Amino acid sequence: MSHPNPKTVFLEALDLETPQQRDAYLSSACGDDAQLRASVESLLAAHERPENLLDGVPSGGHFDPTHVADKVTPTQHIGMTIDAYRLMEQIGEGGFGLVFVAQQQKPVKRKVALKIIKPGTGSQEVLARFDAERQAVAMMDHPNIAQVFDAGVTEDARPYFVMELVRGEPITVFCDRHHLSVRERLRLFQDVCAATHHAHQKGVVHRDLKPSNVMVTLHDDKPVVKVIDFGVAKAMGQNLTDETIYTRFYSMIGTPLYMSPEQAAMSGLDVDTRSDIYSLGVLLYELLTGTTPFDRKRLDSAGYDEMRRIIRDEEPPKPSTRLTTIQTVGSQTVEEVRSASSCDLKDAGKRESIPSDLDWIVMKAMEKDRTRRYESAAAMSADVRRFLSEEPIEARPPSRSYRLRKFAGRNRVALLTGSLVAAALIVGSVASLYQASIAISERNEKEIALRDAIEAREEVESFAERLKTANVLLGDARTHEDAEQYADADLAYSEAVTLVPNYYLVWVQRAALRGRLHLWEEAADDFAAAMRLEAPIDSREWEGAAAIFRLTRRDQDYDAMYQRFMTSASEETLPLSLNSIRSCLIAPAAADTKRLAADMETIIKRASGPRRDFRGGQDGRGEFGPGEFGPSEFGPGEFRPEEFGPRDRGPGDHGPGDHGPGDRGPGDRGPGDRGPGGGRGLSRQNHAPRSVMEYVAGWANLRDGQNRKALDYLESASQSRGPGGSMVYSLQAIAFHQMGDKAQALAALARADEVLEAATVEAVQSLDMQRPWIDFVEMVLLHREASRVVLDKEVGIDERIEKAVKETRDLLAL
Repeated sequence: MSHPNPKTVFLEALDLETPQQRDAYLSSACGDDAQLRASVESLLAAHERPENLLDGVPSGGHFDPTHVADKVTPTQHIGMTIDAYRLMEQIGEGGFGLVFVAQQQKPVKRKVALKIIKPGTGSQEVLARFDAERQAVAMMDHPNIAQVFDAGVTEDARPYFVMELVRGEPITVFCDRHHLSVRERLRLFQDVCAATHHAHQKGVVHRDLKPSNVMVTLHDDKPVVKVIDFGVAKAMGQNLTDETIYTRFYSMIGTPLYMSPEQAAMSGLDVDTRSDIYSLGVLLYELLTGTTPFDRKRLDSAGYDEMRRIIRDEEPPKPSTRLTTIQTVGSQTVEEVRSASSCDLKDAGKRESIPSDLDWIVMKAMEKDRTRRYESAAAMSADVRRFLSEEPIEARPPSRSYRLRKFAGRNRVALLTGSLVAAALIVGSVASLYQASIAISERNEKEIALRDAIEAREEVESFAERLKTANVLLGDARTHEDAEQYADADLAYSEAVTLVPNYYLVWVQRAALRGRLHLWEEAADDFAAAMRLEAPIDSREWEGAAAIFRLTRRDQDYDAMYQRFMTSASEETLPLSLNSIRSCLIAPAAADTKRLAADMETIIKRASGPRRDFRGGQDGRGEFGPGEFGPSEFGPGEFRPEEFGPRDRGPGDHGPGDHGPGDRGPGDRGPGDRGPGGGRGLSRQNHAPRSVMEYVAGWANLRDGQNRKALDYLESASQSRGPGGSMVYSLQAIAFHQMGDKAQALAALARADEVLEAATVEAVQSLDMQRPWIDFVEMVLLHREASRVVLDKEVGIDERIEKAVKETRDLLAL
């Protein structure tokens, strides 16, 4: 080099590791030029001084002593015009850039922030960093990141870019000045996380997140966060500029108070998004406590290597611990902290206490091991949201194994020595105890197996005895029920439930009695308990359970029952049984209405097939043939109860859904029901009067939107004296309403009112209604639905029924 440049020699000297190598190089490069050597040694000395590290660059946080900028007074630029922008006032200065408020002249007039490189700092590295910032911010498109409007180069070849003018104040200052609560601070912090996550998705790491780079401005009295100054941003997986941005071995990028351990270490590890997560943790720490994790004065007075060691190795106190210290030590501590922090701590003693969950969120973000931090800013924001919603957070205390590994790393020699001694003792002990432990283990296993076998046998014997007693109680209960001794019947059922609570049949039997006595809430509880025991729900004992669930607003239990019916239907080719369809029609899913209507059509067609005798007929299956309910025997729609044997009262024995010849009793099954093994027979049990089939068919077609077809079925059912004839009026009212015939709808609803009134009077006068109780419950449900559809009116349970229910509960001492 004929005329070596001091900066060139300085940069080359920085790459040498030992003082001896540097001296040899300086002697060779400077020769006899004492002035050159003095200049280079002055630069090296300035580089080693630690006090400059914390004075950082306010706008970019970039410490690089190789850039010696000329001193430029603000007035030298005021009034200057750069393209369409006139500089009005200087508002900031960084390591290589100046920031001005500028007036844009065209194409729109507005005030903007213009950042331009300093005169005299135009090295290739500085130009590359400035261009990196310009392109990094230009890639951002987020409401919480200052927007870039324009970019260019001045006449003297200095790059500049124009961005949104943010008139605000640092987030910590804003929160303290407005006395924001912890929850309000956390909501602002979530916006910071959102902006940071957006930058990370664009492939940009900010690397200098701190309060002065997170501004808060008011828009219509609403605080809005703006993240600014991507001056030290680093691209992930892509080059921000065509120039290589070279970070020197001895150069630290960022502000030490907010710097991650990997940034301070300046190791071979690349700095990625997790470095910003650490800085977010420091920012949240300061928002909660009013101070930074490490004391500014201590870092300021520490040497260069000591400062790096503190950041890398020392664990700061949790935010709650730090705040407690500030509040308890007194005003002297407050003054010291105020001098070390950018926040105003006049009200430090009045700050809210910090919950432990926030401690874990902050400390997880500030983990020394970056693999243990949050994987993204969005994940940290999600944990803050969980805290605000009082949900369990993802951050958890370090596990014991992790703490043990950390302890082992700090005490490796002592642990190794102790481990060797312990291993020797253990080996000696294990050899002597091995045989004894095997013998003891075998003996214990035999004793445990024998004890388990004895307990299992005793449990089986006990259950068998309890089941035998429960069956006797069920017989007694049915005897009391037939004698209308309802209190004794309910007591016997309840004793059986207590004896064998895992036997679903006792719950179903008691539910049937309570449904008959209009105790619908209690009946719903019993049916639900039986269903949780996986009871088969397509048997006759379950008639009315779906209606009771719906009437008592047990929608979850109804949905579970409905899903079991439809799952069974999807697994088999046979149509659903009549009573299953009837249960599903109470509140069907829209996707199932066509299946329900089609299954009902199949049942009616089969009932009109080759004639079979109702009492067993030619094949004993008990299905109906033509004329059983038609004009060839009874006349149009005529129903004669005496053809079906004596009238019983119980959900397993009678009612519109199943008028068959069998007696009542748990487990009664016809040839079409499930057999002893729980399998399904050749056909489902669908014995019912023609009027009931037509009533259910009309109901199914109404649910499927076929109103005219529904009315045809319902009209046919209403002409019969069968049990379905009086059930049709609410359905007719809904069908007429959906067809737009208001007069017919009102007339049908009035007829439904009359029928329900008569049934209500009968129910109130006597517990022993002639009408099956499941018909009455269904009638109440459909009348309520019709009133809501036709009159837009909600109808509750009749007060007379409620009074009768209360009297029944008193009778049973419930």
